[in-house]
Amino acid sequence: MEHSKQVRVLLLNDMEKLDKRLFRLEQGFELQFRLGPTLQGKDVTVYSNYPLPGNVYDRQTFHPLQWHNPTGREEDSDKFCKLDLKIAGSFQYHFMQYEQIQSI
Repeated sequence: MEHSKQVRVLLLNDMEKLDKRLFRLEQGFELQFRLGPTLQGKDVTVYSNYPLPGNVYDRQTFHPLQWHNPTGREEDSDKFCKLDLKIAGSFQYHFMQYEQIQSI
């Protein structure tokens, strides 16, 4: 019998302070970061120190995660970043919101 992958979703919201919160996830889970209502329509980049495939873990090294649009439409309610959790450990994430600069 084949097991399906467990998916956990973390909604990101503006001004939410989760830096002291611990989330317990199992190896083999997929963690998806999705934009909450306060960030939809904004330019957001998610960073994590979870190591890239083939790299060793360094708690000081963060890299941006790629957005996936499963529907192919440029709609924020569907897009997500993901981590496939293959190794055990404590990892961090943060996100940055970039203001769009318009010239007059």
